[in-house]
Amino acid sequence: MSVKVRGLADPGATGLRAKRQRAESLGVWVQLLSWVSGERSDGFVTADILDLFGWDEANARLLRARYGRAPLLHRRDDGEQCECMTGRTWVEDFDFLIHDYLDRNPSRSENDVHRAKAKELKNSALKAAVRARDGDICRYCGRTCQHSDRVSDAGLTFDHVDPEVADGMSNLVVACRGCNRRKSKRTPEAAGLVLLPAPGDAQPAPGPTSNPGPDPSPDPGPDPSTNPVPDPTPPPVTAPTTSTDASVYPQSSAETSAPTQVPASPGTGRVGSGTAPSTDPPRPGQPTAYRIGPPTTPRGPIHGSPYLRTSRPAPEHHAGHPPQPDQEHQ
Repeated sequence: MSVKVRGLADPGATGLRAKRQRAESLGVWVQLLSWVSGERSDGFVTADILDLFGWDEANARLLRARYGRAPLLHRRDDGEQCECMTGRTWVEDFDFLIHDYLDRNPSRSENDVHRAKAKELKNSALKAAVRARDGDICRYCGRTCQHSDRVSDAGLTFDHVDPEVADGMSNLVVACRGCNRRKSKRTPEAAGLVLLPAPGDAQPAPGPTSNPGPDPSPDPGPDPSTNPVPDPTPPPVTAPTTSTDASVYPQSSAETSAPTQVPASPGTGRVGSGTAPSTDPPRPGQPTAYRIGPPTTPRGPIHGSPYLRTSRPAPEHHAGHPPQPDQEHQ
């Protein structure tokens, strides 16, 4: 009943003729959506694909705006001016854009994060390492969780602290089912939770006998507490202690040489810093080289992330009836 679908018929067309015109243009549009989804182009379409699925008359109806609404398909000249391009840049070599595609579908970068998180939750070795580090204790409330409990709030689950990042043990913790439900797909701060340290992270305060005596070697050298001398040999670089090793989370050479997520990639037009908070919330560990996320898709008041929003108002152009002439441009 979308007014945009009803507007796919030519002006003056009625009855069976109007029905056929709407069905033809809508069929072309669905094929374009399928191609965009398969190619993960974030809504961008090339001219040869439009020519493959459609023809002049059907395409013209998709490109035509009616009832004061945006068309279902944008040319570059009008698409760059549409609000659905807020925060984005038009990618070269693409001639058309499906209007509001990112408002209805997760982007390529969001899908990358979603798939990587799902893969982590299926990695038995990774989950075993997380349980060993956290001692089956919820990192949000401190209760001991039962792995065999599949029903109650005390059951053991796994949670991504930052819901928009997949990074192995550096972002995965044990959480009871109750805290996991409360947190949902939010950061701990947004859910009113605090990430507790792992059971083995707390270090005892140094006591009066914790300071070792002098070195019994013949030539101990200068006392570093009174006259520190810089060591010319740089210390060896070690990986974060909370990160997983290759046996737990296998890495390819491409994953270790550069981050998986990049600011932009061909065919997407993604720019901006994504939806993660401007200041990083606490993490179980430091980011690693194979970190995936956060998504780089611009998401603001117009485009809320499909993986974070709980509800959204129905868009104006989903109204079932065309506006009255005096309200057409309101």
